Amino acid sequence: MWFNYYLKVKQDLIKGRLPKKQSVEKDPGLFVDVNGKERRLEEVKGKVIVLSYLYTTCPRGCAGVADAMKRLQDEFGSDPRFQLISVSLYPEHDRPELLKSWTETKGFKGENWWFLTTKNGTEAEGNEVRKWMMNTFKISVQRKPEEQVRENPADVWDHSLVMVMIDHHGSVRTPTDNDYFWHPFHAAFDDSWYPRPIGEDVKKVLEEAARGE
Repeated sequence: MWFNYYLKVKQDLIKGRLPKKQSVEKDPGLFVDVNGKERRLEEVKGKVIVLSYLYTTCPRGCAGVADAMKRLQDEFGSDPRFQLISVSLYPEHDRPELLKSWTETKGFKGENWWFLTTKNGTEAEGNEVRKWMMNTFKISVQRKPEEQVRENPADVWDHSLVMVMIDHHGSVRTPTDNDYFWHPFHAAFDDSWYPRPIGEDVKKVLEEAARGE
């Protein structure tokens, strides 16, 4: 069994395929979109999904990540096999109407782009979503000390500004075996060793989907 896996990995490398990690079996069952409609990952099963975190009061880079996703939408949004998902890491604050207002103000929209929060906005739901994101995609978050939050109520969470990908088979794909994320803006993009921008890899996986691989 191990040898067969080794051969498959070697063949994928020869063909330039992205590494595959675990399958995404299910979501927490807590998500609603900006209109309050319940959403499940099974609705977009078979699509190539790019997913990220954000929260509306983030003073650092969440809007920049969303800008990078918008560029992906501009490039690939006409492909029915492509889907974007932005998950609020602070659903206790980002209720559907607020999230909708934020997306409209920023100009983020499209049938193929979901902005998700939780049904009731409770801390328990928020914890469940944050746990799922960590267990499924390795994206960790940490709430800042309360004294810092009191001084700057908009700046609540420390988290990585990254994107992840799920392929049409429901498997997490990664830029390399050692890199789990794509970083939409990172100085290391200027270095040859750093993983490619995600757009190049989205194209690869969409082509796999088109070939039925």
